[in-house]
Amino acid sequence: MTDAATPKVATLRNLAHSRFMDSLKQGELRPAQLVSQRELCAMLDVPMGPMREALKRLEGDGIVTLIPQRGVQILHIDEKTINDAFQMRLMVEIEAVRAFTAGGDKAVAADLRRRTEAARQGDTAHSPLDLSEINARTALDHEMHRLFVSALVNDFADDLFEKVLDRLQLSRLVFRLRNYTDRRAIKEHLDILDHVNAGDVEGAAEAMEVHLKASWNRALGLAD
Repeated sequence: MTDAATPKVATLRNLAHSRFMDSLKQGELRPAQLVSQRELCAMLDVPMGPMREALKRLEGDGIVTLIPQRGVQILHIDEKTINDAFQMRLMVEIEAVRAFTAGGDKAVAADLRRRTEAARQGDTAHSPLDLSEINARTALDHEMHRLFVSALVNDFADDLFEKVLDRLQLSRLVFRLRNYTDRRAIKEHLDILDHVNAGDVEGAAEAMEVHLKASWNRALGLAD
């Protein structure tokens, strides 16, 4: 392979990866589904070589399992996956919000709070959110959590957090009917951001712990 061809291959590999994840988020691919590599190439409109490279990365991230002679098995989401994810989030994110509250950019947090409040004000429905609304809400949710984790300035934490988010996003697709009739999460975000913007380190940490434990219960269908 020539040097000139290498960037093109890398670009196609990244395109295959992003299209795969987008298809999961849109519900076109489903957790626990078994699909062939040829079917994926046709569905995502990418060549076989870059698709195989993208699948190696997805397997490394725990999103798929490559089964010889059978195809690609997408991660099965169960309660253990959810429990493992939230145990890790509690260990990382409480310290992360402390770090951000102590030294992070409050202007960024204030803008995020404004947009979160705007989302809450526009949220008057009581029926389950549709998939586009789930994805929009999830993007805002992840933006806040990524902002805090970035304050740790720790590449290992960043990488681990992204893998956890990918798995939890799949769980939202599996359990979305029970997760997204509940609007309390956005109020919990506002509470965290209020403590952050006030410079209240321990208040922010306590609010984050409350939020993550409540989110954990909601993900398992245990919220009252």
